[in-house]
Amino acid sequence: MRTALLVTLVTLAVLMAGCGSTIRPEGAAKSVADFVKEQTGFVPQDVKCPDGVEAEEGTKFECTFTGPGGKEYTADLRVTTVKGDVQFYIDTKPSS
Repeated sequence: MRTALLVTLVTLAVLMAGCGSTIRPEGAAKSVADFVKEQTGFVPQDVKCPDGVEAEEGTKFECTFTGPGGKEYTADLRVTTVKGDVQFYIDTKPSS
């Protein structure tokens, strides 16, 4: 798996909760897995993203996954647009 900086915009659905919207962890995880597969050919099976992340521009959060050879990776996500779907900037790197 490449260790270089990987960047893209992805779209996923949000879950409406009361007055605000939160990002669906399973949707974010699928987006990360799809992104990693597109960039490297490797398909992570264990992407974990947090619950309760607000769907607001500028919100940042991390997801984690295991790469080839059991190496741990972090995907940093930042919400860039919230209009209909949520768009993210994604940056993946080996975890420290």
